[in-house]
Amino acid sequence: MNILEGLYFGSQIPFDEVDMDCPDYYKAGKEVERLKAKMLELHPDLKQLMEELSDAQMEQVELSRFHEFSVGFRVGAQLMLEMTKEL
Repeated sequence: MNILEGLYFGSQIPFDEVDMDCPDYYKAGKEVERLKAKMLELHPDLKQLMEELSDAQMEQVELSRFHEFSVGFRVGAQLMLEMTKEL
């Protein structure tokens, strides 16, 4: 099944469903910050390690976002190629 058929029949993965304007997303972020603050309160000696952990997590997120972008771009290019085929 090609991408066009997948979109029509609903089997193609939707790449545009990520909505960052979601209250649950921000609620989860606030919970992460609350837990980090609590950990630092209990173990202030871990501040440097927690900063390094945050930096490593940010790098991982950026790599993930780039991968998702490249997959979406490839799907778009593949769809364009399919549109050039005869009906």
